[in-house]
Amino acid sequence: MEELMQGTAHEPGSASESALPLPSGIRMVTGAGSLPAVEVALPAATALVYLHGAHVAQWTPTGQKPVLWMSGHSAYSSSAALRGGIPVCFPWFGPNPTDATAPNHGWARISPWTLTAAAIVGPDAVLTFDLAGTQPDEAGTAQPVSLRYTVTIGAQLTLELVVFNEGTATVSVETALHTYFAVGDARTTQLLGLTDLPYLDRSVTPAVTSSSALPVSVVGAEIDRIYPMPRTVTIDDVTNARTITVGDTDAAQTVVWNPGTVKAAAMGDYGDDEWTETVCVEACNVRDQAAILAPGQSTSMSVSIAVAPHPQHTEQHHEGQLVMERLTSAIHPVQTLPTRAIQFGEGNFLRGFVDWQLQQMNKQGLFNGGVKIVQPLAGGLVAMLEEQDGLYTVLLEGKQDGEEVQSHEVITLVNGTVNPYTDYDAYLALAEDDDIEFIFSNTTESGIVYNAEDKPADTPHASFPGKLTALLFRRFELGKKGFQLIPCELIERNGDKLKETVLATAANWGLSADFIQWVNTDNTFYSSLVDRIVPGYPKDRAEELCAEFGFEDRLIVKAEPFLLWVIEGPQSLTETLPLARAGLNVTVTDDMTPYRERKVFLLNAPHTTMASLARLAGVETVRDVMLDADFGPLVEAVMYEEIMPVLDLPHDELAAYAESVKERFENPFMHHELSAIALNSASKFKSRLLPVLTGFHTKNGTFPPRVTLALSAILLAYSGDPAVTITPVDSAETIAAFHAAYATDAYVATILADTTLWGTDLTELDGLVDQVAAGLDALRDRGVRATIADLAVRA
Repeated sequence: MEELMQGTAHEPGSASESALPLPSGIRMVTGAGSLPAVEVALPAATALVYLHGAHVAQWTPTGQKPVLWMSGHSAYSSSAALRGGIPVCFPWFGPNPTDATAPNHGWARISPWTLTAAAIVGPDAVLTFDLAGTQPDEAGTAQPVSLRYTVTIGAQLTLELVVFNEGTATVSVETALHTYFAVGDARTTQLLGLTDLPYLDRSVTPAVTSSSALPVSVVGAEIDRIYPMPRTVTIDDVTNARTITVGDTDAAQTVVWNPGTVKAAAMGDYGDDEWTETVCVEACNVRDQAAILAPGQSTSMSVSIAVAPHPQHTEQHHEGQLVMERLTSAIHPVQTLPTRAIQFGEGNFLRGFVDWQLQQMNKQGLFNGGVKIVQPLAGGLVAMLEEQDGLYTVLLEGKQDGEEVQSHEVITLVNGTVNPYTDYDAYLALAEDDDIEFIFSNTTESGIVYNAEDKPADTPHASFPGKLTALLFRRFELGKKGFQLIPCELIERNGDKLKETVLATAANWGLSADFIQWVNTDNTFYSSLVDRIVPGYPKDRAEELCAEFGFEDRLIVKAEPFLLWVIEGPQSLTETLPLARAGLNVTVTDDMTPYRERKVFLLNAPHTTMASLARLAGVETVRDVMLDADFGPLVEAVMYEEIMPVLDLPHDELAAYAESVKERFENPFMHHELSAIALNSASKFKSRLLPVLTGFHTKNGTFPPRVTLALSAILLAYSGDPAVTITPVDSAETIAAFHAAYATDAYVATILADTTLWGTDLTELDGLVDQVAAGLDALRDRGVRATIADLAVRA
């Protein structure tokens, strides 16, 4: 394959020969399929770029294996896209939204580009390619557009794509550099830098929003995700003992793609097993980040790629390296216990909170049970859990009672996993197990929502309540006892809400009155309040920690030592689930309201405030916020001046809790990403900050300035304004509502009047529209730091 791609030099006078004078180290060649290409051979690197699609097919820095992958089944034809390398996707990404006959990913990657400049700049070669074409405006009229693509080749590969609107009307364009990276084995490769970031999972229909605190791993299922672009994405190519970094980019998004076994086998220009040879990490501006170009306007997108050997292989590769075994039952034997709980959700929080506590009871002989984990969304981690036989490590780091805590423990109570999207029968079979008594869940704030589109015959149902209703109905049909259900979603009265959605689903499906009665009498739905900061996978220290543990664990969960679990329900729960007896900070009460208000408003509300505002200044973690000269005092003021005055609890008790929360926020061992907190910011503002805003207004006749500014920040982030550098992640319907309102002449009033977002018409609060609009203008025109400085002065 490499020989095929080297190309051959053109004879003088060849029709494809560039008219440009080419400096030494750059020449025109004939590549595969007789396609003309530019070959670069310099001391720093070699490369091959086809004029067809301006397609970078090879880049190999000196001393490295090829960094880019080309399929051995690729067609090399002037009428087809090349498979592999770096296709330029423009002016749309994926299928054309209005013309099913149009080429996938646009026309740029199948068009002949012109090499317009070639130069040696220092150790690098700089190639410039131009292309002209058209893109329809909103009326469907073709408008001329032009592209300039600059490829800088050296020890680092830098790409810049500039798009010009040469027409007389506004056009919308999507851009992506669909880079296929060569890896030794995709199954041992991990993508770092994306943990805890929300992503749109396009491998399922309809696409769903999710997030994961684990590195992206390739296991054979299709991966097709759109993430907000972090500063860098690192491809840990373990088999080739190197890392490839994708960064220095102004792209708003990155797409991660691997076809997996099924899709690879169905693609004519992709070998059945080639999915193990490559991963795609693509810089892009697509969907809601598409560029809107007025006549005469331009937009650009750039990205840089670098490669480096693993440090242990730079000077000591000859000494041999210790290869750690993966954490499995083979190296960590476990005692199998009866399954006593079903857990909906395999994310960091449940594994670092519920499962850790159940294990503490097991260690004292108080529970003697395991859990079966159900993957609630199509995109999830149960396959990775299965690879490790359900084992993973919980790492506790932080301060507790003034003492520094650092400990780790392998969690051994996961008896197995179930993915209802691939084995629905196994999911329903959970209803047959008489030992199962409890159901725990954490499906995010948007998980406990009734979905009228769920149908009884669905396998599985789209919503969590739909899946749960089907499981309960199977349990009822078998004549077995009900469950004790303890949801951990961060919504008020989560147990009551879950029961309401189950009963609404049962009514929608026309299930029997006997079943409804069984749900009400044989099952107990507890409302619960959970409190433990669980940042998740410690990506920056994973290698160091695994060396300390003595095994490789791709599912490490990092958490703080502090925890609080308040469960509202009958005291009989303390006998069947004796958490407090195991020394855990768990309270079973008949009224959790005071506990909830203290936690939601003094921990979660400051979280949402800081995530909404500090991300606009590029601040990345909770600890960074607390140490920041502008944002640290902001959090203090929000707590003491805006939140505590509206809570009906003793001031001294609130102040003590607020100080403990601040200590937790400043935990030097925690790197709690604001991007994870910002997921579904609109619904979080409604549940966490809107009661503060309205309560403050009722008490004082004014609006809390910092909380109101956080609302302005959310409106700015969700607006779709191309000048905003952060990308909100929320449901498609929520994003669409904000974008539609932004297109009007009264954005703030329109969006604040949307009762589906806020549960009430916020424009009825006299003066709120003006204050939110003023805050939005200040954030956009003067920046977040200057705006909050003004608040401090006015205070």
